[in-house]
Amino acid sequence: MTASGGTVSSSVSDGLVKLEGESPVLSYLARLGDGFEFISPANYSSENARPEDYRDVLKAVSEAASKSRPDGIIILHGTDTMAYFAQIAVRVLSHFGIPFVITGSKIPPDSEGTDAFANIDYAVSQVREGNSGVVFTTHEGVPATVPADKVTSPDIYGDYGIWPDSANTDFSSERYKRAAEAFLASEKLHRIQVIPAAPTPGILDDGFDTVLITCHHSGTADVKLVPKVRKWHAKGIRCFMAPVPRNSNVYESRAMLEAAGAIALPGMPPEGAWAEALVT
Repeated sequence: MTASGGTVSSSVSDGLVKLEGESPVLSYLARLGDGFEFISPANYSSENARPEDYRDVLKAVSEAASKSRPDGIIILHGTDTMAYFAQIAVRVLSHFGIPFVITGSKIPPDSEGTDAFANIDYAVSQVREGNSGVVFTTHEGVPATVPADKVTSPDIYGDYGIWPDSANTDFSSERYKRAAEAFLASEKLHRIQVIPAAPTPGILDDGFDTVLITCHHSGTADVKLVPKVRKWHAKGIRCFMAPVPRNSNVYESRAMLEAAGAIALPGMPPEGAWAEALVT
């Protein structure tokens, strides 16, 4: 079991949620009994997480899993960016062939009505049943597990979504194993420019080596974007485009971007496409 900060690892002091100090979760984990190995490789706030934080946590988890070959992995993480973390985790951990669950809490563990302990208990039960994914308690009080490659960011209630399409990707393949090893060993990660599906999106001219166009099926063929994609492609800068459905008509704007060199990632939510751009 691994803790990486976030609300589930926090405590409340004078009305402020803080990562410093002794979280009640630690003593709770100690009472789970034998058979659990606990590591805490990082302590960061989920809303301020960096890709390097994800890499460091997953590197520590991978090294521990390689040594002890556990029956399952449970990672405690903050909820704000858990979907992004989970999308990276499925690309990094799947080749181990063991179940892994990522969970957290919406309410600090030392506050009334916390979901922290129920989520941890349910995560343990899911791993023991051989299930993987993101575990949380819905705002209706129902425990739920969402596949890590389909999870999307939480709504206003803190509930995670399930992406309706699927790329049916084999993340346990040798290709992803090699990509995961390179990602974990890399000191300098890809610098991704994310271009939103918005009118006249802001576009950077430098400081990145990868582009993700979040086009929402049709493409974002801003008059300035197509020639930039063509220029980036010629310079060897990878330009990904997602989300796009696997089976549908192709909009003209999407066709223009693909002709300029953009690579469509069918079936992946924005969080998954971002992870794909970062890890591969």
